[in-house]
Amino acid sequence: MPELRKAPGMRERAPNAWELIVEGARDPITGRRRQISRMFHGSLRDAKAARAELLVEVRSGRHSGAAGTVDDLFREWIRELERKGRSPNTIRSYENQYRRNIQPSIGTRQIRSVTTKMLTDLYGAHQDRGMKPASVRKIHATVSSMMTQACRWGWLGVNPAQWAEPPPLAIGMPRVPTPEELSQLIKAAEASRRPEYGRLLFVAATTGMRRGELLALRRPDIDHDRRLITVSRSLIDLSHRPITEGPTKNRRLRRVALDDHTLGVLVDQAIMIDRRAAELGTDARADAFVFSDAPDGSEPWRPMMVTRYFTRLRDRVGLSDTSFQSIRRFMDTYGQDLGFSPAQVAMRAGHDPSVAGRYYTGNVAESDRLLAQAVANLLHRVSPEQHDVAKTWGQKGRLPQHRQ
Repeated sequence: MPELRKAPGMRERAPNAWELIVEGARDPITGRRRQISRMFHGSLRDAKAARAELLVEVRSGRHSGAAGTVDDLFREWIRELERKGRSPNTIRSYENQYRRNIQPSIGTRQIRSVTTKMLTDLYGAHQDRGMKPASVRKIHATVSSMMTQACRWGWLGVNPAQWAEPPPLAIGMPRVPTPEELSQLIKAAEASRRPEYGRLLFVAATTGMRRGELLALRRPDIDHDRRLITVSRSLIDLSHRPITEGPTKNRRLRRVALDDHTLGVLVDQAIMIDRRAAELGTDARADAFVFSDAPDGSEPWRPMMVTRYFTRLRDRVGLSDTSFQSIRRFMDTYGQDLGFSPAQVAMRAGHDPSVAGRYYTGNVAESDRLLAQAVANLLHRVSPEQHDVAKTWGQKGRLPQHRQ
């Protein structure tokens, strides 16, 4: 029987011990061609068959990848997010998550050496030190997004986070304050040294606007005649950086209808700003922020300042389990409870609309006005005086000077 000849890419390291070598694709970072090698123990015939199987694996992309580290991937991924215009707040959140919970464990690892088991162990280690499931899932979301981008770039053939399982979330309903509890918060704010915070909480509850959207609200955003708010911006408040304005969370413009009482609350806030400016010998700017401590309304409240105030307020009235975000959920929850469709409520709050809401034209339907009035009525009844002021404001297209 003729002797079998060794195929190219096979080296005999010892009797019946073979090194199988296959040339792979070019590394997307270094530009060099990769060599995939595997040790095989057996006969020459079996070694040839094993090398053929390795060739099939390489051609199917199972051994593709980049020589860079997870730190390299993270830096490039952040640049990609910035190129796409992702919110600076979101990017800062990813950076903090990575540096605290991911980099110490796998930052120096080669991208192609990261396995599903390695990620599962990472999640388990954070659980063992007492991290809550929701926080572990944020780590998983960060890793998964990074690895998905690596696959798009050809740095990885398979996303190892795809099959890594973070811990399940505990089953529970989100905390939503009752109308009585929210009224208690608003009244406590109105009775404090800063009654304008009560107005902020009321507008947040009836409009469902996000904190950053509400604080970015300027006077020209309020259409007096049609009783609408145009929501097109949000504040960006990062540590050690000046506050700036950016797009909304989902980068969409929306219009929110105003009921009579919410419009009256906004009028009260504008009158207070005008009165304070006059006392300080200046005038409020035409594009003044609705919620501002600057004499002319040129600077908005900082989001973190509002959160700190709200935390003290809720603790003082015994509602420590209520967050500022739960006020936004108030409109979501009770709007649906009052019979309005989930799509209608979602569009008002600025969520990604459902399939039924894809055909929303941007015009505010009368049902949105009814929704606005119904939610506001849970908290307060419209006084005749506020109704008259709002009507005058709308007819004249400007703010009244003062209201006694």
